[in-house]
Amino acid sequence: MLGGAIGDASQPLVNLGGFNEFLLGREIVNCIAVDGANRKWIGTNSGVFLVSADGTEQLLFFNEDNSPLLSNIILSITIDGQTGEVFLGTDKGISSYRGTATQGTLTHGNVKVFPNPVRPEYTGQIAISGLVNNAQVKITDGAGRLIFETVALGGQAIWNGKGYGGNRAATGVYLVYSTDDTGKEDYVTKILFIQ
Repeated sequence: MLGGAIGDASQPLVNLGGFNEFLLGREIVNCIAVDGANRKWIGTNSGVFLVSADGTEQLLFFNEDNSPLLSNIILSITIDGQTGEVFLGTDKGISSYRGTATQGTLTHGNVKVFPNPVRPEYTGQIAISGLVNNAQVKITDGAGRLIFETVALGGQAIWNGKGYGGNRAATGVYLVYSTDDTGKEDYVTKILFIQ
């Protein structure tokens, strides 16, 4: 990563399984794409890496063995900023992955919660999209108790449907409060949980 002075660069160390290693130590990098949260998707001959915005943490790694990738050789990466979908061009065809980061904006626009309502059989992630870039997001129950908070990944926040205690949200209406870092651009929407 580049530092403040000209020519001041360092190779970041990342913790992998309790061991510190150089990021992409021996990898051949074929392509790089940046998502809505400024994270880097790096295509190599061994698969694809997702690296944190500051380059100090490996967030994900996909290859043929741990994902539906058609090949480990990633030749191109394109990201749909509106949906967060990541398209991975390999030497054997295209694979896609539903990413969690979308392109944020300066104002809230067309905010959507999916799924909504959240039915008892659904156990996946809940996406709140259309948010301002890197919004502060707080979710409260009907009594106003804070049960979850996060920072949006670009224009989308992800919630696993659980509160701080690790329990799934009970039946009820939950309020989602979103604001930019100045507190001037804000938005409120609702999520219905059915158990």
